[in-house]
Amino acid sequence: MADSKKLKASNKKIDKIFEKMFHKGISVRRAEWDGKGKEPSGMSKNTVKTYSDLVKSLLRDANQRYGIADISKLSEDMVKQIVQDKVDDYHINENMHQASNLKGYAAAIKAFNLGVQETNIFKNDKKFIIADADEIRDSLKEQNVFRRSSASPVLRATPKECLEVLENIKSKGYNTDTRKIAYLAGKISLETGGRISAILRLRVGDINVTDNKITFVDDKGGKTRTVEVDKEAALFLSALQAGKKENQRLFTPKRTDGTFKSVKETRKEVSSIISDAGKHLTRVEQINIKDADGNRKLVDVERNFTTHSFRKGFAMERTQEYIEKFSTKKELDDYVAARIAEDPKLKEKLNMVRDRINDSRTGKPRDLKIYEYAIFFCSVDLGHY
Repeated sequence: MADSKKLKASNKKIDKIFEKMFHKGISVRRAEWDGKGKEPSGMSKNTVKTYSDLVKSLLRDANQRYGIADISKLSEDMVKQIVQDKVDDYHINENMHQASNLKGYAAAIKAFNLGVQETNIFKNDKKFIIADADEIRDSLKEQNVFRRSSASPVLRATPKECLEVLENIKSKGYNTDTRKIAYLAGKISLETGGRISAILRLRVGDINVTDNKITFVDDKGGKTRTVEVDKEAALFLSALQAGKKENQRLFTPKRTDGTFKSVKETRKEVSSIISDAGKHLTRVEQINIKDADGNRKLVDVERNFTTHSFRKGFAMERTQEYIEKFSTKKELDDYVAARIAEDPKLKEKLNMVRDRINDSRTGKPRDLKIYEYAIFFCSVDLGHY
């Protein structure tokens, strides 16, 4: 590794650029906004961290390969070669997880280029771009690099399988505080569709037992979302609140020296326990994908139970609940109207979905079918839209 001091200084500048973009509300979406509709927001804290980590990863690769330690010296040819090698790894080694990272690199590069221009981290005579992000994105499309849910290594577990894993957590292994937290966090995830990291950040005030609702503040994408839970789940969550103050975290694990563990530290330990409890469910499935030349082929994907599998179990059950919820078209229409009254943004999202399903349709446009509404509202509950 060449010039570690210069590399460290460059990494600090990368962090500073994204931090400044966050505080000033600078984002690619806002920069490209055409003035129609509501003005886009800036980047979320999670996006800022993801983009910063990806650009630093790109510089690290360049440092190891080309000896480049200064981010401003990174050439477009270097970036393209690094990205191309990752594309080759995606296809040759059938590394399906790489697709998500590659899309992330393109987005991170575009945001970083904007940050260099719009912040004062680099002086006016030192402004630069590291690569044409749009060109990279077009290249990914041409080489059939797609992020596919079907290629995910995360097991799409059934609610029954999720309950098996919870039972394994409870009955196997030492009865430690961390194991108890893994069980409780997994159960909440299955009941609410919440991400484990968001659950570990939950505070007493985020749970409203009266209305049977739980709120995830600053969830993925910076969104705050509220999910309805059944009465049994609400009572379970209420019990966790007992004796704690409004702003106190539900889970406050301690180290052996009496200091509190961070959410990141706890999440790592909890994830390990959950994965171990679900390893009996690991299976290999074949999926159909396109290679770099556009030819279809079958590849094996190993699915493993992870913390995210609880969300998939929730999604399966919640979608079915929505399908069974409406026996008449009027009931469905009334429910849609009520949800839009609660959150007017849903109307815009629904219209986008309607436009999509009618895009290539000839004749009279159709509305969503009940199962499509079920999928839509489940995605809202998951914070996906």
